[in-house]
Amino acid sequence: MDVPMIVVGFDGSANTESALQAAADMVADDDVVHVVTAYCAPSPRETAKVIAKVPEEFKSCFHVLDAPRGYLQDAETYLTRRGVDHKGHFVDDNPASAILDVADDVGATMIVVGSRGLGHGTRFIRGSVSSRIANHAKTSFMVIHDSDEANAGRQVP
Repeated sequence: MDVPMIVVGFDGSANTESALQAAADMVADDDVVHVVTAYCAPSPRETAKVIAKVPEEFKSCFHVLDAPRGYLQDAETYLTRRGVDHKGHFVDDNPASAILDVADDVGATMIVVGSRGLGHGTRFIRGSVSSRIANHAKTSFMVIHDSDEANAGRQVP
């Protein structure tokens, strides 16, 4: 049986850290883990509103995409330390679409995501990445569920 080429969604949260660890555990030495960090770039108007609230002395340091870029860098650092070959994907799209598109583009045989366990209201309004992937994936997928207690203090890398 072939070892799967894995695409993993990563946003820096504890549940996606667990998904990244599971992906790293599943690959063989020759395989590549494709890490997807997605962001929905705010409009210039939305950005201007946020920056307007930042104290003047910090405005030159404000970069709206630094946090998501940092998440991807953290995931890549973790995989490097584990000795796992990887490729990062920083995608301007909603997370489910970004993960599915990368999976299609690279011919993935497995998608791994974490599940936050959103409440009914939040899931209704925002939707669930894992549910969307379950409904639209063309390949196998794995959803990693973790309790908040199990993830307390856990960090990648």
